[in-house]
Amino acid sequence: MPELPEVEIVKRGLDETIVGSEIAGVEVRARKLFHGNESDLIGTKVEAVFRHAKMIEIDLSNGKALLIHLKMTGQLVFDKKSGDKSKRMAGGHPSNDWVADLPNKFTHVIFKFKDGGILYFNDLRKFGYIKVYNQSTLKETKELKDLGPDPFTKELNEEYLMRVISRRKKVKIKQIIMDQTVISGVGNIYADESLFCAGISPLRLAQDVKRSELTKLIECVRKVLKLGLEHGGSSENTYVNIEGKKGEMQNHFKIYRKTGKACPRGCGIVKRVVVGGRGTHYCPACQR
Repeated sequence: MPELPEVEIVKRGLDETIVGSEIAGVEVRARKLFHGNESDLIGTKVEAVFRHAKMIEIDLSNGKALLIHLKMTGQLVFDKKSGDKSKRMAGGHPSNDWVADLPNKFTHVIFKFKDGGILYFNDLRKFGYIKVYNQSTLKETKELKDLGPDPFTKELNEEYLMRVISRRKKVKIKQIIMDQTVISGVGNIYADESLFCAGISPLRLAQDVKRSELTKLIECVRKVLKLGLEHGGSSENTYVNIEGKKGEMQNHFKIYRKTGKACPRGCGIVKRVVVGGRGTHYCPACQR
């Protein structure tokens, strides 16, 4: 599943393409992926786009909001006008859809804008969704109300993590930082990279991580996420950016998917284990 950097880059692309545009029509082709009344959207303008963890919020001029989750194979494809693929922009699951004629059998929701632009929501496996909410109550929905702080906010600090750990002492530290109710947006890739950066073993119990190490870990979470943003995200999984290009963060991984290779620090060999059901990569020599 795309993580924070990948979703943030899609969000930034939508900022550039649809903000200020008026919705002229909405076609829902797969009802189970669209929750709401499309008539509530007609005639409204896109006012802003936000990211919450791995989800995208699109605010409309009538107080409604679209909450979009791409999941594993979701995709947003934008054409400036119908049938014109010359300046197509897409984000999410990589496929041939940015050169194919759209809509196709994987197109489930279509937004048509008054200026001629079209936004397609495609999903190969139909795991993603679009939900219509009131902006005023969006934060209280089940998708958002239990999310932990965004990694780039001041709410993520040592005191906060210590309070979390005091209630979950026997949980491994990797599971703590991957829990979306603890920190929003950090997934498997960036958890491995952050723990390597901090020199902390993903196998350590949270109660055994010192306050000074938590300080370093928070710094590293932000550092690797910023690196992911700088390099256009990771295309290790099902993701390309809003211009239909693969991210390059996978070329800068230090530890993720490096099983059996020498540690970048030159101290040992990268090992793969399973933590919380997820493949986990670390160096036993320098991550203690």
